[in-house]
Amino acid sequence: MSAEVHTRLISRKHVKAAALAAAAKRAHKFTRVGSEFFVKCEANLKEFIRKHVAALPSKGKTIL
Repeated sequence: MSAEVHTRLISRKHVKAAALAAAAKRAHKFTRVGSEFFVKCEANLKEFIRKHVAALPSKGKTIL
């Protein structure tokens, strides 16, 4: 059962707010977040989940 998940896992609104908040500390103030940034964030999150779940022991019921 290796069905690919095509659901968006992140909220664009929250990612945009977090990115702009992080950028506010820089000398150059960014005001927009490109769509490619959201794609990269989504890919990084999915890869983190895959690696984290694969590293868990094969017993138990809870992902920690």
